[in-house]
Amino acid sequence: MTITELIASREQDWNALEELVNEFRKPASLARRTPEKTARFAALYRATCSDLALTESYQFPPNVVERLNELVGLAYNCLYRNSVGSKSRVSRLLFEETPRWILTDPAFWIAAALFWIPFCACMWTSRYNPSFAEDIVGSDMLQTMKRMYSDTFSDDFIDRIPMAAFYAFHNGGIGFKSFAFGLLGCVPGAYVLLTNSISLGCVFGYMTSPSCSIEASKNFYEFTRAHGPFELTALTLAASAGLRIGFGFICTRGYSRFDSVRRHAIMATPTIMVAFALFCAAGMIEAFISPNPMNILVESWGIESPLYVKLGVQYLSIGILLFYFVVLGGRQLVQSPPKWIRVARSKFLRREVDDNANAT
Repeated sequence: MTITELIASREQDWNALEELVNEFRKPASLARRTPEKTARFAALYRATCSDLALTESYQFPPNVVERLNELVGLAYNCLYRNSVGSKSRVSRLLFEETPRWILTDPAFWIAAALFWIPFCACMWTSRYNPSFAEDIVGSDMLQTMKRMYSDTFSDDFIDRIPMAAFYAFHNGGIGFKSFAFGLLGCVPGAYVLLTNSISLGCVFGYMTSPSCSIEASKNFYEFTRAHGPFELTALTLAASAGLRIGFGFICTRGYSRFDSVRRHAIMATPTIMVAFALFCAAGMIEAFISPNPMNILVESWGIESPLYVKLGVQYLSIGILLFYFVVLGGRQLVQSPPKWIRVARSKFLRREVDDNANAT
């Protein structure tokens, strides 16, 4: 076979690979990449690499060698580089896979139950029995809270800039502690989450009890309502990520302990990243909006009271959380349910078919 005949016989595959490269380089085509098309792309890429390796032995023309070099380089980028950092891949990870994973992760629901059930129970008990909060938290801390929220908030903008970093660091430290202790086999992380839940619940309940003045109660809830949704949700997410990795340390399912922890750490990464973003957002809100919104928000926009700004931020935060987890996560859950839902659904349908067959 002459060089011309060899090039003519391989020309069709090179053209096919070039068409796939042009298609795969478009981010919008990521969702249309079927397994069959990807397998054909890989096969053509390997064959073209072999052709390029044989160019010296068969003494291909320089223009053919240059074309093969460029084609192999572009194909390599499509397979190993561009798909990882593409915008569509990042958006799908953030707005489709992450909320769906958090919503279906049992560790998240366990952490939510461990936090919110004791929190609500202690808040209700402390509200009608202040001595319960004093026994749990300590009277000194509660008296400090009462004095702190009896005064009005500062309007100095310069003071708020370092406070934003302080709040983000402080809140993130609490979440990191829950996450880090969760790595030690779930139990220490669950204990830290429970202690934070009980302490916060007692404080929230005590600040609305008859033992606290009306002014302090008003200031306390006015201060916490804006950043509370993001901060408490982030605390739950951080604890759930730690519980996920701790569960991998306990239950290896046939893997080595190191490999099991590594697998669960990869699964917990989206959760802890969302928690980190919420902690940062809560810190900014706590510094610039929770004390008193800046005058430009109240005066320039014609808002009657700073409380209305805080209420607006609170409802907006709750709406963002519901949209991200319930709407985006629920939609992906319906389109691509996890394995345990698919198994339960197939068993139900199989039983329904058997019942209909027996009835007939």
